[in-house]
Amino acid sequence: MRTSTRDRVVLPILLPIVMMLVIAAVLFGFSRILLSLTADAATAIALLVAVSILVVAAVVASRSVVRASSLASMLGAVAGVAMLAGGIALIAVGATGEQGEGGGPAVTISLIAKDIAFDKTKLSAPAGKPFAIDFDNQDAGIQHDVQIFDNEGFTGTPLLNGEIVTGPAKVTYEAPALETGTYYFHCSVHPAQMQGTILATAAPPGGGGATVTVSAQALQFDTDRIELPAGAPSTIHFENDDPGIQHNIAIFTDSSLGTNLFRGEIVTGPATVDYAIPALDPGSYYFHCDVHPTMSGMVVVKGGGGGGPPPPTNTPGGGGGGGGGGGGTANPSTVVAQGLAFDTDQIALPPDAPSTLQFEDKDAGVSHNIAIYTDSSLGTNLFRGQIITGPASIDYSIPALKPGTYYFHCDVHPTMHGSVTVG
Repeated sequence: MRTSTRDRVVLPILLPIVMMLVIAAVLFGFSRILLSLTADAATAIALLVAVSILVVAAVVASRSVVRASSLASMLGAVAGVAMLAGGIALIAVGATGEQGEGGGPAVTISLIAKDIAFDKTKLSAPAGKPFAIDFDNQDAGIQHDVQIFDNEGFTGTPLLNGEIVTGPAKVTYEAPALETGTYYFHCSVHPAQMQGTILATAAPPGGGGATVTVSAQALQFDTDRIELPAGAPSTIHFENDDPGIQHNIAIFTDSSLGTNLFRGEIVTGPATVDYAIPALDPGSYYFHCDVHPTMSGMVVVKGGGGGGPPPPTNTPGGGGGGGGGGGGTANPSTVVAQGLAFDTDQIALPPDAPSTLQFEDKDAGVSHNIAIYTDSSLGTNLFRGQIITGPASIDYSIPALKPGTYYFHCDVHPTMHGSVTVG
């Protein structure tokens, strides 16, 4: 091949193609490094590499004749700067990550306030360890907070006195370590309508409870399916086998990431951590690594033995749990929510015995539930059914109630209400 043909035809076509392939390979490798860093570190390293590319390109372009060796030197210099900067950042992040392990809360609980109601009224936390609450106030112009007490009367000094925030706003509350037992939380601004319980449980000492092991290696989990028991806390033993790379496990309702159910502590490999997973209802959920969202899979929560929904909130001072099978049936046996209204304003229940009520939410994309109170002042909650988003249905296990007349409504839309007659 003639030199003139090579210089005028072949090289002008071949060189850009080769350069693009080399640049693509370098960018792909460099992107793996950036994904392993924090957002601030990744931005700083990317800017440093961009500046180095401009400097090296300016030096090469200033020459009267650009040779293949010059281009190769340019690519080598850029790749060297990228890898060197990324390596230094990984070492720095790894060091800080090791220092920070165990210092912050190992478990983060998501809690949403919307329509003057919490999205969850039962929370689980690890006993003996501090934890965090990611609180999302979605009520525009309305104030909410979270307070935790050691008694259901919400008296005395709160164990957690969260800052009051005006929605829409998000805040993370740092909760102290709780001893094993049941605790109570509410919104101090709307204490009657917004309250729930926190069950602090100790991690099973090697034998009790469900423990699942999940490993991360080569930027992928060793499984895309995690099975957990329904209605009870469990443990995920997480092993990050990627040296210098950060991973975690976060569980969401679905792949849209709309509602976070659990967010585990981010750890830098090699490292292990035990995640205390709160009790989840039966169903299928989605999990991923917050640092590398392409690492993902499905969480399958199965009921043990009896199936069915988790037990409801116990009647204060009254006997009864969920009534395993021999309880009565409500009349009507099914209550339907549609058009932001119940299909009945009267529910009859048998006295002094557990009962079952099927609830159907036919309002697509709208959340409803049924909650029973002593009266319309909402002074004492006797039962609070799980909030579901329509279209969906659920069987509520109503605890035994004494004869009398009570009040029920939807916690999300209190204008939906009626009376409950027992006996």
